[in-house]
Amino acid sequence: MPENDEATPEPKRPPVFYGGGSAISNDWIGSYMVYPSLSPTFQAATLATPKEPRQIFVAYPYKLYPKTDYRKVFKSLAVAFDVKFVFADEKITTLHILEKIEGYIKASQFGIYDISGWNPNVTLELGLAFGLGEKAYIAMDPSKTNVSEVPADLRGLDRIQYDSYTQFEEKLGELIGQELPLLKTHEAQNQLEQLRRQILALLADAESGLKIGDIAKAFGVTTALAQVVVRQLVGKGLRTEGAKKGTRYILDPATLPNSDA
Repeated sequence: MPENDEATPEPKRPPVFYGGGSAISNDWIGSYMVYPSLSPTFQAATLATPKEPRQIFVAYPYKLYPKTDYRKVFKSLAVAFDVKFVFADEKITTLHILEKIEGYIKASQFGIYDISGWNPNVTLELGLAFGLGEKAYIAMDPSKTNVSEVPADLRGLDRIQYDSYTQFEEKLGELIGQELPLLKTHEAQNQLEQLRRQILALLADAESGLKIGDIAKAFGVTTALAQVVVRQLVGKGLRTEGAKKGTRYILDPATLPNSDA
């Protein structure tokens, strides 16, 4: 029996660690992340949030990239794959905002977490996704990231590594094609790769080339999706003639990868 009847004090909760080895010491974050069962709002939101069929959550360091340039990648992919991207635009400073972000994550099919620059906000959102058991993919531009700051357990994960917006768009398109297939005729692991090969084969029989609308009609896909794929092939098997709406895409064997021409 204890010598007095005072209640045993609750043990101090450990701090929650995110990138750079610094602890986020706020009590509300510690309670929410380490002890989610203590948040009634957490429990209610987890049970009540339905999945949006074609929604993707995106967290990125918005101070690192011009908003217009970065989001242009997602704008074209949204049209091409008939998906909706939801961005985490607010800095997480209150429990209300954190719960709002949680709702976005729970309602999405998966999330893209761009840890370029090892941004604390993106790190927190990635940790929340892991804690919720949600599917998360990491993206990173190595030129803007000190890899030594990234925890070792994250360095070993598969990630979308890019060095340009064009490469970022290409790799995101491949991921979306795998996770959220759009075309029943392209149900292989990588629908974009199949579409690339089919476009090259189609243009091999069209000496004067084809306009983007004709290519889209040939495969029964949206013009936006055809643009995403064809744009990646220019200089890698295709060349263009004409300008703007009159542009024709023509097979250029000399620029095909591994070409001996």
